[in-house]
Formats: sequence, C-alpha cells, structure tokens
Amino acid sequence: MVLLAGAVFCASAAAISDPLGLEEALEAAPGHPRVAASPEIAGLLPRRQSLYLDCQRLAFRSSSVADPERNRPLEPLISALDAQRLEIMERFFDVLLADLSFSTESEAMAVAYIQFDRASVRNELGQISPLRVLELESVYQEILHRRAASEISQQLTRALLAQALGNPADLPSNLLQPTLSMPPDPPPTLDAVLAQAVETPIVRDLMAGRSQADRDLIQMEVRQQALELLLRLRALIAAERNLRIELAWRDLKLDESRTLYEQEVTADLGYSMSQQTQTRQQSQRVSFCRALVWAELEALVGQPLAEAVDGDQDQ
Repeated sequence: MVLLAGAVFCASAAAISDPLGLEEALEAAPGHPRVAASPEIAGLLPRRQSLYLDCQRLAFRSSSVADPERNRPLEPLISALDAQRLEIMERFFDVLLADLSFSTESEAMAVAYIQFDRASVRNELGQISPLRVLELESVYQEILHRRAASEISQQLTRALLAQALGNPADLPSNLLQPTLSMPPDPPPTLDAVLAQAVETPIVRDLMAGRSQADRDLIQMEVRQQALELLLRLRALIAAERNLRIELAWRDLKLDESRTLYEQEVTADLGYSMSQQTQTRQQSQRVSFCRALVWAELEALVGQPLAEAVDGDQDQ
C-alpha cells in the first residue's frame, strides 16, 4: 500500500530531464508541495543541510563549530517560491560537487594503485622493503574508502535534489554545468539593498498589524540579513581571487610531478594531485557560494538585484 501510494505521488510529478540544466530545474519550484504547505508543517519538516556546501565557514575561514542555520535564508523574509528556488540551486550545486569529488578520488585511486603495484614488483626484486609496500597499500586502501564514500554521496545528493524538484523517486543522472550569474565587484551597498528589502510584499505583510516593537524587530532582522549576505559576498570575492592564483600554481606543480613520475624519478605525484584537487574543489565551492549568496540577496529584495539597484540609483 505504501509503495502504491508512492508510485501515484511520483507519477504526478514531471519526469526529470537527462541531462538536467539549472534553469530547467528551477522551473520545478512552483509545483513543489513546500510552496503551498502551511508554515506550521514546513517548520516541523526543516530542510536538510548540504553535504559539500558550507558557505558561511568557507567565506570566513572559520574553524569554530559550524552554525548550519547561517547557511539558510530567514524564510519568513522571502517568498516560499524563492525559498524553494534557493534550495534547488543548493542541491544542484551539491550534486556537481559530489561528482567532482568522485572523479578526483577515482583519479587518485588509480595513481595510488599504480604506485602500490610497482612497489610490490620492486619488493619481489629486493629493491624496496615490505614496510614500504604496506605503506603504499595503506594509502591505496584509504583512497579506495574515500572513493566509495564519494560514490555514495553522489546518490544522496541526487536524492536531495530530486526531493527539491518534487519528484523524489526520479533521481537525476547527469547535470549540465551551469553558467553562473556572478555579482558585481564591488557588491551593491547596504542602503541600496535595504531600500528594496523593506518594501517587499513579504516584509510589508509580515509587519502589517504588528506592534511597534514587532515592526522594529523585523526591520532589524532584515538589515542584519542583508548585512551578513553582503559581507559574505565580499569575503567570497576575496577568496576567489586567492584561489585563482593558487589553482594556477597547483596545475603547474602537478604537471611537473607528472613529468618526473613518467621519467620514474622520485616524485610524490599522489600528493600533488591531492593538493590540486583540493584547490579545484575549493574554487568550485566558492563560485557556487557566490551564486547562492547573490540569489539570496535577490530573493530578499524580491526581484533581480541588478534591476533593484539600478532603479534605486535612478531615483
């Protein structure tokens, strides 16, 4: 009976395209049950956190205990439709990061296996010690475990994306790399954002009929939300500049290590690959987080922010 009900529910949702693009994924937002669900039920069933995206810690390089709620918009300040679009974006990016993690772990596993296999042959010839062979086998097994975890993460992130699309039984297979709409550098001012944010229908309805204390508190929270997003955006812009240079350096270092490896000169190719991979993944995370922060700012002002800021400047 449960399986039948699930099949009926999933049949009402549109099939997920393969490959799936971000723009098409966002078109599923209006039909999601969360958009029409009561605030009470939506509050009882909170959205799950991402596996790979933690934009707050990424922006501020915080080593303190994570505060996952800071990665979520204050949903009372934005429309339910915008909140669902933001979740779809986040889930879409998480799948891409899971795929990147799996591919890089697969590459690292292949290199680790070759190093272990070569060491085994050299050990039989008496050229290296059994201890070194065990060390390389341990490295290989560790990477093999990480690859298995990444493969499972691919399934979990796809399940979360399918849930966000309103079709939990149809997991997307292939995603198209999106062309991200990046915010300007420098970002808009706090005053420009606030001028639009406090006048959105969502915020005005929230303040209607409230006491002065309630209205003041709502306005303070709108201001704080806008300020935190703008500061996070500035921090991510700075991080992207740094990572652009570091990635270029890591790419050159990896090329050098590959050359030495092919010439069978002693070189830690696995380490160079790991460092290059970490930098590439970090760069991708920063790009995705910038796009998410910008989308959240647009949701806060209730329209594309570029239009909002231009309109404010024209007045």
